[in-house]
Parts: sequence; structure tokens; C-alpha cells
Amino acid sequence: MPFIEVENKKLFYARVDAETEQKNGPVLVFIHGLGSSHSFYIPVMHQLATSGYSSIALDVYGSGLSELSHGVESPTFDTIASDVKALLEGLNIPSENAVAVGHSMGGIIVPKLALKCKLRGSVLIGPVLPKPAMADIFNARVETVKKEGMEPMAKTIPYAATGSKATLTQKAFIRALILSQKSEGYITLCQAIAKATLPQYSSIECPVLVLSGEEDKTSPLPDAKKILSEWGCNDSAKSMHILPGLRCLPGGSETVREDAAPKPVRAANVVNRDATEEGLAPAASSEDSVMSVTSLNPPQTMGQDASSRLLSQAPIPTDSVRFDVGGRVLPRMSRLIQDTRGEYMFIGDSATLSFLQNIRRIVRRSIGDCTLVDDPLRHGIVEASPETRRGWILSSAQNPPPRQTEQEVDYLVRWYMQSANCVLLLFDQKELDHGIRKWLEEGQDIADPASSVYYLIFAIGAQTGPEDKDELAETFFNYARYLTVETLIEEPGIVTIQALVLIAMYLLGASRRNAAFMYLGMGVRAAYAIGLHRHDISSLFSPNDGRAREQLWKGIRILDLFMSASLGRPPSTSELRDTTNSQNYSACNDLSMIFESILTDVYAKRMISPEILDRISKHMRRWTAQCGDGLVVDGIEQDDVLRDQDGDEQPNIGLIHLKLTGHWTVMLLSLPFLHKAVSQHVEDNEQSVQGTRKQPSSSNQVLVHSCLESAVRTVDLLQTLVRTGTIPKRLPMVGNSAFVSGLVLGAAIFGDFDNSFPLEKSLHAARGVLDRFSRYDAVAKRHLMILDHLQNACDIYMDNRARLRMERQGHLVNGLFGSIHTIGKSPLRNSLQPEANFRTEGIQTQPQTPRPGQMQNNEMTDEQQGYAMEGGDQTEIDVDVSADAFLGISPNMLWFDSFDTTMSLFPIVDTQIMGDEMT
Repeated sequence: MPFIEVENKKLFYARVDAETEQKNGPVLVFIHGLGSSHSFYIPVMHQLATSGYSSIALDVYGSGLSELSHGVESPTFDTIASDVKALLEGLNIPSENAVAVGHSMGGIIVPKLALKCKLRGSVLIGPVLPKPAMADIFNARVETVKKEGMEPMAKTIPYAATGSKATLTQKAFIRALILSQKSEGYITLCQAIAKATLPQYSSIECPVLVLSGEEDKTSPLPDAKKILSEWGCNDSAKSMHILPGLRCLPGGSETVREDAAPKPVRAANVVNRDATEEGLAPAASSEDSVMSVTSLNPPQTMGQDASSRLLSQAPIPTDSVRFDVGGRVLPRMSRLIQDTRGEYMFIGDSATLSFLQNIRRIVRRSIGDCTLVDDPLRHGIVEASPETRRGWILSSAQNPPPRQTEQEVDYLVRWYMQSANCVLLLFDQKELDHGIRKWLEEGQDIADPASSVYYLIFAIGAQTGPEDKDELAETFFNYARYLTVETLIEEPGIVTIQALVLIAMYLLGASRRNAAFMYLGMGVRAAYAIGLHRHDISSLFSPNDGRAREQLWKGIRILDLFMSASLGRPPSTSELRDTTNSQNYSACNDLSMIFESILTDVYAKRMISPEILDRISKHMRRWTAQCGDGLVVDGIEQDDVLRDQDGDEQPNIGLIHLKLTGHWTVMLLSLPFLHKAVSQHVEDNEQSVQGTRKQPSSSNQVLVHSCLESAVRTVDLLQTLVRTGTIPKRLPMVGNSAFVSGLVLGAAIFGDFDNSFPLEKSLHAARGVLDRFSRYDAVAKRHLMILDHLQNACDIYMDNRARLRMERQGHLVNGLFGSIHTIGKSPLRNSLQPEANFRTEGIQTQPQTPRPGQMQNNEMTDEQQGYAMEGGDQTEIDVDVSADAFLGISPNMLWFDSFDTTMSLFPIVDTQIMGDEMT
């Protein structure tokens, strides 16, 4: 095998010579990405040989056959570039005749090589732009590989890193590439990426061609454009190709449609995507293709505006209806996510992930790159994938859970009641205790239809209780699922629906939201099958049975609307009852009706009209006034703190959840107006730089303030919960409220609303709530890191804003005492200037500050602020008379539109990959 000795390292390389040598023809040098090897390029190299081009590919030190050597320093991108230079010298290939091609991680190495020697040209395929935020993800990956080897990578990456059209053969090839890596070498390269610094692109003089996928998330278009714009050669020697509609090019015999890509990357045996660095795979098939790449002068060259032209030509969704407020359109926030098997799933406007993406746009526009904007997982959604995901049916049938003592049963039931039943309201505690005691006395007969329900209650109790019983919880859960499938799933009935609802609740706590969504969907269909959605049908049964049916429907509605709103998907249920009827009035049912109205009348239609706001605001005020009476029907105590059977104080989680949902309802309705206000603030400040600043508008100010007040009050409410010594260790609905509030508070800081609301303190408190749950809840752990990134971005923004205000008064200080800080030459002086972290075209160069005559428009008076934050009487406002003054809507409707015409793809992040330090 061909090896070459370089600095005590034994490097493997492959060489394929041209079948017909061209005079002065270039030699292509291929550099692979992380988790890959020279094999990645072999098909392309043989294609090139038939067209008259020679090429070489090496295994980067630490990859493939280039194994680590004892006593040799760990690889960095500088040392790897030196290795490639030495390889060229050892093979007598003049660097002036070499075209270096780097894919993904190799896109960092090629610029380093170009700085060390004079290249004929360079090609960057889905190049990675080094960023500080990459350190967290790759350090976590290092810990995972240290503990479990390469199998966790090989298990997930072939599915997570490929497109939906990738074949099983292609995925098998990627798995083989990953498993061919030695753990030690893979770890050193992960560490190299974590420590990577930006190459000095501006000092590179060789021509460059950048190939980038329109939907590539590891190398998004802005990153590729940044590399191209900073490259030091003349603009005439730079070119870029954007492949529309592609996230990656899977390998094997599959070809790319001719109308989907520029000519140089058209139809070919496209090499598999690199194992972990998702970028575009190289392609070549014809002489035209090869000549276009090697000459670096493709027939369809695209400049800086290429992507925007492509996007402007993409079809706009046909269901868009154009309405706006004050000439300002809002983003449609729908997204698609891709799971580990390449299937796409929908994330809609109401989802927190969708709002987060728009916050990132605002932050980027305000302060530029930061950990929030550059988060490596910004396009991912956390989903757990337990080890028992496969084979659980057979295993559960053969290994039933251990019998529990009376004391253990009391523990499990107690924590189920405190964590789940107080929210779902499925069972009366006395009736449940009696049923479980009778079932235990009769030997836990699995033929009893209630067995599935009782085992699920045990599972949720073990999952949420303070003791570490996660393995026991999973055992109970899988056995209960087995019994449900074995005895209930084809028989719609009360017990079947209860089991499916409890399965969904358990999966929510286990950070498996999509699975929970699917199980609940079956429960909803079963509920419709037996008429739970009709109150008149329930009235035909005995009082006890009718009450059980009403309670079950109530629990289904609560869970369905929570998942529909948090994931941005249409509700599965629809209410036919008159929830405002004072007879047997249920506060939970009525609030669910309001929540449904917002999802179906606002987010589903993507517009808000005064009529809708009028109706929903009236309904909300009526609910607030009647809520106390409805708590009795729902079985919720009115005290904030309750005493358990041992006499210890416990927070009233049922009441807390109801109030949290009420605040979330207000935020969900008013969130588009907050987004508009902050976006308008950014735009106004940009225009102020050009001297065309608009006067701030008070339009919709009450709705914006309602959103912020609800976020602040949500965090205040959660403090009562987290200050209690012992609470359930998993409360997914509480964690969601903390996260939504944190996002609202952080976004508002970029609109300078911290002048009127305690945003910074409340954001820190929201973070504390998630920190309480993050040890056991993977979703809470991910949300905690997002809020940490958002807090960091807010700190940068507020520091820069304060420094600019200080600079505006600087001439007074200078006139009185002189400019002491300008004495001498200090390398730190420029770095301390407030403009350092600002982008020249954004809000950052001229942040919002009150001006004479503008204070009333920008801030609440002391009296207004006191009323807003301390509350007032729950008297009804006549919206018919004062709607325009109260809501300030002009013109009549608000429309959700998109910043661009593409839909982003978000891969699900498997918590097994993230390791113990998941970020």
C-alpha cells in the first residue's frame, strides 16, 4: 500500500493517474472531512482519470489508514496542511500545478494549505466556517466516543446526515466509513475542530470555487458567502455554485437532476456525504464538468447575490394571503424537521422552535455572530432514543416488572398524582387508590383491562419522583405498552383511551415528543369512536361514568392543545360544548377553548383581525372572572400551597399549570405583535443611521406589553414552584412555559423594552427554572443552553448600547478633562470601542434611546407601569366602543409572511450522540 513518511507520521494516500495525460494539466488533491477517508473520493478520481486528469487523495492523520503514532503531537489544521504540502513534495508534484479540493472539514484545511504554498486553484465543497460555538458540540462528542466508541456515531449519523432520497446502500457506506475510524484518531480531529481558528482568507491569492447546498446546515449559505467574500484573490477569480433544493448529495449511482444544479456539478456518481460534517459531496461525470471545476471558470458563475436570485424564483406557498400591519409583514415561522431516518416532519408557526429561529435573525441583525446565532444545533430538535427502542415487546412479554411493596406503590402513586394527574385530571384520587388496592389484592391479573393503566401510573410515578428510578420506569412503561398492544389497542373504550393518554404523557417526560404526538393521535380517534367529544352522549351514562368520560375528554384536550401549540401542528380535537355555560362550568375546558381559537383562527389562517382579537380578548376576560368558580368542577384547590398526607407543604401544581396556560395563551396571541415591534425597532435604528429614522409608533403597544407582562408573571409564578424543596423531577409543561417566557423576555431586550419591564432579572430566573429540570430532562437541558446563549447575546447588546450612550456624552467629558483614554498606543483600545461587536448596517450602530418628545411613545408612565405589573380589577372593557384605541391596529389585519421563500430543514438530535454534556 502507498504510504509516505512525514514528520514521523505514516500517511496513506491513493493516486489515480490520467488515462491520457494532458500537457500542463492540473493534479487534483482531495482532502476528506471528519469521520471519512480517501475512499470518499475514489469514484470521482476514476471519473477524472477517464477525462485526462490525475488526482491523489490522502487519509488525514488520525483518519482511515493514517493512524496516530506514539510521540507525535495531535493533529491541528495547520499540521495537516503541512502534511499535504509534504505529500506534494514527496510525490514531486509542484504546488503551482495542484488544485486542492476540500470537503466540509477539508474546507478548513485547503485555505491553510493555500497559505503555505502557491496553489493553482482551490475548490471548497460545503466548507465549514470555524466558530467558537463549535467547541461545545465537539467536546461533547469526544466524551461520547471516549465512553462508547464509534458505534453511537455509526448508529445515528447515516440517517441524520443524509437526505430523504439516500438509499440504504449509501447509508451502509457511511456507516462503514465511520466504523473504519479508530476512536483515538476521531477524537483528536474532533478536538482540532473544537480549537479551530479562522484561516486568514484575505491573504490567499489562488482562485477559488465554492460549491454550497441551498439547504446545507453545516455549511449554510451565509457561511459559504463569508468565506468567498473574504478570499483574497480578485473577484474575477472567485465563483460560487448554489445547488437549489439540496441538503446534500447522497452517494452511489444516484444522479442529480439536470435542472437542479449548475453544469459543473451535474449528473454523476456522486460521492457519499461525509460522515459527520454535512456538506455537499463532490461530483463529476463529463469532460465539461471536470474542465469547469479545474479551470475554476464554470459557465454559470454566481456572485454574492446568487442565492437571493434563486430564492426569489422559488414558488411561494399557495395558501399565503397577503395582509399586513402598517406596511410591515411578519415572518411565517413554519419549518420542517428531518428525523434520523430521513423523514420530514412539520413544525408550525406557534412552535417555540419557529419563534427561536426568528429571534436568531433579529440577534444576527443586531450584534452579528454570537453563540446563539452560530449554535451548531440551531437547526435541530432534541429527541431521546432509548436503548429499549427495539425489541421491547418480546423483552417485556418475557420479563414482567418486579412486584412492588405497599410502600413502593404509595410512592409511585403519590408522584403520579403530583406530576401528571393534577394536570390531566383523569382520576379521582380516592377511586384510583381503591382500584389499585383491589388490583394488587387480586394478584395484578394482566387479564384485567386496567392493568395497563396501573402500570403506566407506576411508570410516570417512577419517572417523575425524586428518587432515581428511571430504569424501573422504563420497565413499567414498556410492559404497559405491551399489555396495551396485546389486549386493548383494537378495542376503543375508556381504559384504552386512558392508557394511550398516559403513554403520551410518559413519552413527553422522556423527551420523545413525536412519539407522544402519535400515541395521543390514536387516543383521540378512539375518543371520537365512543363519543367522548359530545357532552350530550356523556349525559346518557350514570353520574360516575359520565363524570369519568368528561374528565377523560378534558385530559385529552389539555394534552392535545399543549403538543399542538408547542410543536406548531393542527389540533386533533375540536370542542363542541358551550364551555362558557355557567352550569358545571370548567375553567380548564373554557381555557382550552380559547387556546383552540388562537391556534385555528390566528395561526392556522396566519392573520389577526380586530374581530378575532375582540372575540378572544372578551372570552379571556370572562374566563379570568369565572375561573375561581370553575376550579371546583375541575377538582383543583384554590390555595397556592397544599399539604400532602405527611403534612409537608407542596406547591399546587394543578393551579400553577392552569395559570401558566393562561399566560401562555396571552403570549401566543400577542407574540406576532412583539415580533413586529422588535423587528420594527431594528429597522428604525437602521434607518436612523441613514438619517431617515421614523417616529416610533404606539400601534399595538398594549398587545406587546401584554405579551411581556405575561412572560414576567409566568416566571414569577414558577419561582413558587422551584423554591419548594421536593417537586417532580420532570414537568415538561412547566419547562415549556419557562422556555417560552425566556424567549419572549430575551427578544424584548433587543427592542429596548427593558426600560419598562424587569426583563433581565426575569430571563435569569427563567434560566434557573430550566436548570432545576435539566439534570433529568433532555429537552430542558437543551432549552437551558439556548437561554444561556440568548442571555449572552443580550449582555452583548446591552453593553454595546450603554457604551454608545456613554460615547455620546464623551465630548462633554473631553471638553472638561480631555481624553485620557487616548494617550499612548493600546492594542485594547479598539477592542473596547462599542462598535466592535456591531454590524455597520444594523441597530447596533444607533440603538434606541429616548429623545425629547418621544418618551411617551417608548415607555410607560410610572402610573401605567404600576398598573401593568401589579394588576388591576378584572372589570370588562367594552371593546365595541374602544377597540381601536385599545388595540391600535392599522390597517385592519396582520399577516404572517416569510423572510425568504424556502422552508428550513431541522434534523432531530439524538440525545445519545450528545453525551452527558449535551448542548
